[in-house]
Amino acid sequence: MLYAEDLTVGQRFPFRNYLLEEAEIIDFAKRYDPLFIHMDPAAAAKGPFKGLIASGLQTLAIYQRLIVEAMWERVAGVAGAGIESRFMRPVRPGMTLTGHAEIAALVHRPERNNAVVTVKSQITDGTQQVLSVSLDAVIHSRAGHRQP
Repeated sequence: MLYAEDLTVGQRFPFRNYLLEEAEIIDFAKRYDPLFIHMDPAAAAKGPFKGLIASGLQTLAIYQRLIVEAMWERVAGVAGAGIESRFMRPVRPGMTLTGHAEIAALVHRPERNNAVVTVKSQITDGTQQVLSVSLDAVIHSRAGHRQP
């Protein structure tokens, strides 16, 4: 397990590849974001993006999966404190998403036995950025952490 003392500004956590299929986009849209651009390929082809695109919420959900696997399964996190995201370009069926998270800032709070970390992440389609995320989270310091 990595604690606040183990992290450094500039440290990177690479994401695995995630292939997004059309059926997954449509299923997510039907359940959570039922706009035609996300769930009707024929109508979406005539729409503003000239084809089916993933919901931004789905793209954020995929980001969450990737950062948990790459970072949060190994870092002694407490909770998120805030998040900002920017959608750079549409995510389409058949895209393979990847990227990385990077520690951008780290403020130790010894009086609370934790630290606040700012993590900046990029999701790409392998060549171009599709999503940027800035996350502030609280993480345990080693001295104050008790195993659950």
